[in-house]
Amino acid sequence: MIERFSLTAEIGDMVEMFQVKKVIRGYTNRFNVVPTQTVSIVMNDRFDQRTLQESRWGLFPFWAKDSVNADHLTLSEKPYLDRMLRRQRCVLPCSGFFGQKQFGKERDPRAMHIVIPNQPLLGIAGVYDCWKNVNGQEVRAFTMITAASSGAMSVWQPRVPVILDEEGMEDWLNPRITEFSSLRKHLEAMDSYLMRAYPVTNAVRDETYESPDCIREIRPDYA
Repeated sequence: MIERFSLTAEIGDMVEMFQVKKVIRGYTNRFNVVPTQTVSIVMNDRFDQRTLQESRWGLFPFWAKDSVNADHLTLSEKPYLDRMLRRQRCVLPCSGFFGQKQFGKERDPRAMHIVIPNQPLLGIAGVYDCWKNVNGQEVRAFTMITAASSGAMSVWQPRVPVILDEEGMEDWLNPRITEFSSLRKHLEAMDSYLMRAYPVTNAVRDETYESPDCIREIRPDYA
């Protein structure tokens, strides 16, 4: 399961990369995003205008299996996710995500930050739900779509987010596409050799810890 990610790109970079037409709320300089926190997503508003909006990470009920991560293979099999797939797709701006790996004689697995070299901003596929709370305010919550990892990374990191390429992003955010059969081809895991994973502080396990240290490479103890 993916339970941590980072976002260090500027708002202007997100607007340019995702071709956002309207910014309602944008977040950046997030080094340790955890479930239930509010972050930025790219979505279509009621006028089908591409918008940078805020959303909570984690569908309700939060304990449900698909709340934080949803498996790309079973999306269309679940009615509530299938409903979101038709009209409530989103892209999650992200700079990297976290996993963990055992090193040498270190007692605990080491936190790893996983990035794509020379690509400081990624777009992860997601779906969101939207409703009005008791005060009549519109609120959103999303889940991140994941797939099985490949290659050497699969030994220590079994799941990765579905990272969309340019064509995938355009189709995923295209409100005229409502059939999952037209989108399935974009929901494959990126080959692990295209990614780079490096060790970082285990402080990222503390969901209250937010610092540039979270994404700073360290040298683990191999002894």
